[in-house]
Amino acid sequence: MKTKTQKKEELLINLGVIFRQLRIQKGYSSAEQFSFDFDLNRTAYWRWENGENITMLNFVKLCSIYNVSPKEIFEMYEKKYKFIRSEEHTSELQSPCNLVCRLLLE
Repeated sequence: MKTKTQKKEELLINLGVIFRQLRIQKGYSSAEQFSFDFDLNRTAYWRWENGENITMLNFVKLCSIYNVSPKEIFEMYEKKYKFIRSEEHTSELQSPCNLVCRLLLE
């Protein structure tokens, strides 16, 4: 059974994968050049792509840079990672968007 910390880490890693894919789709093979062009801290951006914690302010800033809404990010997440089975209730399927909200509010 995954701990709350493990669930958060998995979620952040998967969001980082989505951010990396969006950067590449935008034509940037280099996270460093992307960070420079959009006035982001290079180290912080690298960390976000690699699953480290991101503030809501920076999450919204990245959404703006990528010209997508936070909802669209979570829809991409759901499409890519489908549904996560809730370990607390094995018969219940939980959408990643609901999981994110629950983990952020705990």
